[in-house]
This record gives sequence, structure tokens and C-alpha cells, in this order.
Amino acid sequence: MMLRALYYADKADFEGKRRHGSYVIEPRGMTGLFELVYFCPCGCGMQNRLLVGEGHKPGGPRPSWNWNGSRTEPELKPSVNMTGHWHGYLRDGYWETV
Repeated sequence: MMLRALYYADKADFEGKRRHGSYVIEPRGMTGLFELVYFCPCGCGMQNRLLVGEGHKPGGPRPSWNWNGSRTEPELKPSVNMTGHWHGYLRDGYWETV
């Protein structure tokens, strides 16, 4: 399955529409660190958040991803694995189920 990742600039609109595969980007306190908040691509309605670094994978005890910085064609590395629920990639603006 491939699903277009839909970016919302407005968090209230994002939370109101609850479209699967949609996301918002929330800046963290440090430059280059963000939270990518998204509704699961499978359509279950679960909201999750990922710690992402723009152009780098943040270190530390919490899982993190390297984000390419694009809001229109986002890409995360490595894959997103919601253990026992959904596993896939966000590549070139599309969620791809493994």
C-alpha cells in the first residue's frame, strides 16, 4: 500500500480532520530537532509522534529518525515500525507499507 503523506501547517486543522497518513511538524527546543506527529497510515486513527532531525538522526535513548526537511515530499530513515501494528517507510512524500 502507498498513501500520500498530507502536511498540515495548522495543528487544530490536523487534529480536527484526523486523516490517516497526515502529519504536522512541531519544532523542539534545539535547532534542527522536530516532532513529526502523524495519524497512522493504516487508517486506524492512532496518533503517534517521532523525534526527527533535519538532515541528521538525533542520538539519545529515544528512537529517532533522519528527516530530509521537506514538508511536501518528506522522507524518513530508517523505516517506521509501530511494533505489532504497522511497519513501513515514508519516502518521497508517500507512506509505503512493508
